[in-house]
Amino acid sequence: MAMLLILIPISFGIMAYIFNKYHRKIGYISYAILMTLNIYLAFWGGEERIFPGGWNRLNGIEIHFPKEMYIVSFFFNIMMLIIYWRSSRRHNNIFTSLWLIINGTLIGILTSEDFFNTYVHLELISISAFLLIGMGRKEKRIWASLKYMFLSYIGLNFYLLGVGLIYAQTGSLNLHIAFSKEPNPLAVSFIVTGLLVKSGMIFLAAWLPNAYSEASSEISAVLSGYVSPIGTYVLYSFCLYDGFYNEAKELLLLYGFFSLIIGGIIAFFENDSKRILAYSSISQMGLAMIIIAEKKELFIPFFILHMIYKSLAFYNIGRIYEKTGYRNLNLLKTVKNYDINKMLAMFSIFGLSGIFPTHTFFLKEGIRLHGELKILLYISAFTTAFYSIKLISSLKLTKKYYYLILIVPIIPLINYLPLHFTLIDLTISIFSLIAAFLISKLKTKEFSIKLNYLENALIIQVFSIAFGYYIIKLIK
Repeated sequence: MAMLLILIPISFGIMAYIFNKYHRKIGYISYAILMTLNIYLAFWGGEERIFPGGWNRLNGIEIHFPKEMYIVSFFFNIMMLIIYWRSSRRHNNIFTSLWLIINGTLIGILTSEDFFNTYVHLELISISAFLLIGMGRKEKRIWASLKYMFLSYIGLNFYLLGVGLIYAQTGSLNLHIAFSKEPNPLAVSFIVTGLLVKSGMIFLAAWLPNAYSEASSEISAVLSGYVSPIGTYVLYSFCLYDGFYNEAKELLLLYGFFSLIIGGIIAFFENDSKRILAYSSISQMGLAMIIIAEKKELFIPFFILHMIYKSLAFYNIGRIYEKTGYRNLNLLKTVKNYDINKMLAMFSIFGLSGIFPTHTFFLKEGIRLHGELKILLYISAFTTAFYSIKLISSLKLTKKYYYLILIVPIIPLINYLPLHFTLIDLTISIFSLIAAFLISKLKTKEFSIKLNYLENALIIQVFSIAFGYYIIKLIK
């Protein structure tokens, strides 16, 4: 029965394309069935492990639905439904079709237990996202979508190279068999590098700022909330196997901190609201890497929180831009009304800021880092607070008591997030908040050399990471 979580949206997406006059009704019917099934599975469903076609683990495809997957898919489906409900009236049947297909595909990749099935879903996600980014046929959107597709396939090719090496070593594409022993370090470096490109990590994210900032509000929401983090989820699912985890941990940790801090610095110097959110996504994917490397059990809470908060932030900032034409922070300060959009954007940005006592603060402290790594985490507290407060302060609400919305992301998730922190953790967080308010008054200028200018060197960067990591492993 759990397979219907994947099959229903994909099937109804095809129907929406064929029966174009009824595409919105088909979309709503799809979500009605999907949510009913999801709620049933979340409360009364059990773990399912499926081998389509009756093949064995060595030769077939394995799909696994653990109990936690029903919770993840519930939050994912409810957010996709809300955004679809708010935006479907502005689009045709092609949008509905692609929206439902990418919905089913994203759930499908979360349940895959073999390399081949994972690759097929990554391909479908790339194609669907490419078409969604270009919707509206504006010149900037078309170029952004082409850039996304080109760089996405570079990442997928590296992923396939790594998979090919592992298949030559083990004779199987199943994760349980492939990672039953230490995999080839070169294969791991290829797979990790390919998924880093898909995740939009620093210096491998030449596609991300344009794709996020030029796409319509609902497409930006699904890209930032679901499509980019899916690469980190695949890495998380691979790291559940000790063979892969032991090889990849150092690379994830190093690249995670690099992306977390540098992405936050670039976000602070931006003055375009959508580009700030785009670079903040690069920074937060770095935090995802650190969590996978150091505290894997915190990844699912982080994935759900990022999925909700980032999609809400992008959707509402995007809607303000589409209604007013303002994305520059100085112009946003002059915008009146649109309080609902501003409130939702503010509480979601604050929720992702990592400032005490938000959910992400406890997530960061729950990693339990020590020494130099803890110092780097403290530095990231400042960079994240700086761009978060800078963006929040540009969203002026008409009534002061509306700011009470910022209380929402500080309500503890009892029995779900570890509420552990020290006095120095609290002090650093409060000091970063005060410093962020003071620095938010400063005028900033975007970096003259943007990540976009590094596109021509992307392949060299990818090779340097993949082979550089392999050479380091050989030296050790």
